[in-house]
Amino acid sequence: MDFKTFMARITAVEKSPQKYFIVDPDLPLSVFFGLDNLSRPTLLIEDIGKTFSVSDIPSTAQIHVRSFMSNSKACLSFSLLSPEHRDVFNTLCYDLFEATRKETRDLALMNLLSRFSAWLALLKGTRPGVMSLQEQQGLAAELMALVYFAEKKGFGAAIDAWVGPFMLDKDFEFFDHWAEIKSCKVSSTTISISSIEQLDAAMDGSLIVYKIDQAPENKEDAYSLKDVVDKARETATNVAERTLLENKLLLSKYVDTETEYQKKKFKTYSRDFYRVDSQFPCLRREGVNPAITACQYSISLPAIEAFKEDGQ
Repeated sequence: MDFKTFMARITAVEKSPQKYFIVDPDLPLSVFFGLDNLSRPTLLIEDIGKTFSVSDIPSTAQIHVRSFMSNSKACLSFSLLSPEHRDVFNTLCYDLFEATRKETRDLALMNLLSRFSAWLALLKGTRPGVMSLQEQQGLAAELMALVYFAEKKGFGAAIDAWVGPFMLDKDFEFFDHWAEIKSCKVSSTTISISSIEQLDAAMDGSLIVYKIDQAPENKEDAYSLKDVVDKARETATNVAERTLLENKLLLSKYVDTETEYQKKKFKTYSRDFYRVDSQFPCLRREGVNPAITACQYSISLPAIEAFKEDGQ
């Protein structure tokens, strides 16, 4: 659907008695446009699979973002608060609508969220804070895993599967496999698991542990976070893949202009793969009392040596 057709449809609905209309019934996500209870122009996405907190998808001074349940379906809406910004809002809605042209609901949702994160930075006019050393190492590990998966499965499949920037339970989710990426110091004998769901899944997956330490600039094989980002960029094979990567980097709080990401150097000492199957020692939701809604725990690396395997 081109922008002119989209505009004709959303203009017509505001003159009709119906509250919302579906933009395109053939999309994997149910995307509606209409007026909310306060008569504000609203893009509504229905049955997205999960709700989000306000910190996950924050509102702006111009756009109110709402994540809620309706008729047992998780929904997400974007409503215009400032009528004088209607032209920009129309463009935003069209861009988000086009972002949902993916093969599955999950991919469509991830692409929509990635696109909105780019808009969010533009609308706020602010830059994210500098990532901590631990956050830089964590992002570097995820990007090295992205390049690894790109070599094995193709960059398109790898970048679509990289859901770490969306704060979902797993860092990578393929149709037949998942992977959780961890980074730790060379001397570490444990890794931290941040939730019950992080290693809990119906199908088998992988735990990939990168042992990374800060390194002096003249250290052999030392690299900066920007070096890893540039390597990932070189791996992208077309403009669409590069755009999706840039959006996910922005969502991860990475910006090229931050000199900290060029000055700090790291070195990877090892990368280990662990098979996470039904025998792997981790917490699983079905075995945890429902009264426990969240928890963090640690796993001993020597204790899971038997689950170590070659890369996929």
